Formats: sequence, C-alpha cells, structure tokens
Amino acid sequence: MNRIIAVICLVFISFLGYSQEVNVSAKLDTNAMLIGDHVGITLKYTGPVKAQVLWPFLPDTILGNITVIGRGKIDTAFTTDKKAFTLTQQLNLTCYDSGFYTIPEISFLYRNLPDTTRQTASTEMLLLAVHTIKVDTTQAIKPIKSPLKVPITFREMLPWILGALAIIALIAVVLWYIRKRKRHEPVFQLKPRIKLLPHELAIQELEKLRVKKLWQEGKVKEYHSELTEILRKYVENHYNIPALELTSAELTENLLNDTGCPRQALDKLGDILILADLVKFAKAKPLPSENEVSLNEGIAFVYATTGTPALPEERPVIRDGR
Repeated sequence: MNRIIAVICLVFISFLGYSQEVNVSAKLDTNAMLIGDHVGITLKYTGPVKAQVLWPFLPDTILGNITVIGRGKIDTAFTTDKKAFTLTQQLNLTCYDSGFYTIPEISFLYRNLPDTTRQTASTEMLLLAVHTIKVDTTQAIKPIKSPLKVPITFREMLPWILGALAIIALIAVVLWYIRKRKRHEPVFQLKPRIKLLPHELAIQELEKLRVKKLWQEGKVKEYHSELTEILRKYVENHYNIPALELTSAELTENLLNDTGCPRQALDKLGDILILADLVKFAKAKPLPSENEVSLNEGIAFVYATTGTPALPEERPVIRDGR
C-alpha cells in the first residue's frame, strides 16, 4: 500500500514539473540565403500562464553584418486547458556581406509566480550562410537596359487638363473684364428691384392675409391685428401720418382734419378699427361674415383713397347700407 502511494506521489510530482516546464526556441526560415536577400527568424516561448516573461530585444545590428529590418508583433496562444501559453514573434533579417555567421543564444527572462526568482531560458545558436551571386566571367558584359516606357493614363493627365481649362477660363474672364471697362459698361449689373406704390403694396399684403385664413383657424385676434397694421402702414406711407403710433380715434381724427380722405372711405376704416379694438381689448368674437367684411372694406378703403377703382373680384361687400 505504501509503495502504491509513493508511486502516485512520484507521478503527481513529475506531472506538476511537466506543467511548469518552460521551452524557448529561435528558428530561421532557411540556413542559407543570397546576399541582400531577406530571411525570417521566429522567437517562441512556451510556459505556464502564471509566468512573467521579459521578452528579449534583438538590436538592429547583429554581429555587425546581420541587420534586423522588420519586427512583427508578439502573438499569444493558450493551450486548451488554459494552463500554459505560447508567445511568438517574427523578425526579418538581411545581410549585405557574404560569409558564414553564427547567431548567438537568445535569452528569455521569466518568473514562475508566486515564486519571484528570476530564471533564464536560452535558445540554441543558429548558423546562417550568406552566398554571393555567381558571375560567369566567360560571357560578355551587356549594357544596362534602359527604363521601360509606360503609357500615360487619363488619370495622370487629368490634373494637367483641369489646370489648362482653369487658365483658359481665367484668360477669358480677364478679357471680358477689359472689354467691359473699355466700353464703360458696369461689370456686374443687378436687376433693378421694382418698388411698389403704397396702395399696390397694401393690396398685395391684404391678399396674402386672405390666403392665410387666420380667422378660419380660430386666430381672430392675430387676423385683426395684422389687418389693421397693414392699413396703418398704408396710411402712414400714403398720407405721411405716423399712423402706427396713433390710437384709432387719433388716426381717424387726423385723416379727417389734415388730409383729403373721402368721408365714405374714412367711415369704412373707422368700422375696421373699432371692430379690431373690440377683438383685441374686449375679447369680442365677431361673426365670420364680419371678419370677411373687414378685409373687403380694407381693400375698398385703399382703392377709394387712391382714386383707383377696385377690380370686380375685389369690390368690397357693402355693410349697413353703405
């Protein structure tokens, strides 16, 4: 029974030692290369996952002739049971001098935690033979071939074409400008803005107000406020009276005393202003027909004060027998 227990312990100890085994290696893709060619060297470390590894760093120049021209990233791969892992790095070497070279041992430093003792594992030395190209001296020396001519593509010509078009356009603009200056013509001629007369502007704004359909959407106060503002601006521009700053009573009084405003037109404006004041200040709710009549009488007021007859479709609806 004791022998069986001893054998089991030995097997367990040997298995534990195997699980903690560390292996390092360095391997060349080939042991022989032509001068100036490239060869790869693979560094590999395999050990327990709890180990801390200090990865070796190869200098850019080895033995004075072998040069490191490329360094890959360090890849990590784990075993199936996640108890061990492998680190791998690929480096590229070259050499520009023929001969036989010995790449020395490469040392890996590591700790098997929780043991903090630093340990070392080294790779084996590598041999690399660098050969020159054999030259047949019996053959005649040939001249160096001239560079091959590659046809020019449209993409290469496109910048030149665009540049030429830009220069042509610039020359055309300069000639056009000089021609304009010689003829004393304006270089840029803006389209003149048509300025509407006060009554034309007022009729235009009143028709826009009709299209908005404010009172139909329940915005009666906004409707009458905008209507009276259009008419006040018209009076201010037509009669040169500060209509926007006057009360309704002051406005009608000024029109009666200081202008030649027709009495019938003044009555229409007074009705519009009174109804608007009732809506804005007394929260009156006029009938739909009254809202429409106010707009029509506003149009009639504008036409009456300018002496211009209203168009048939714009003639106002007469209210209260007027």
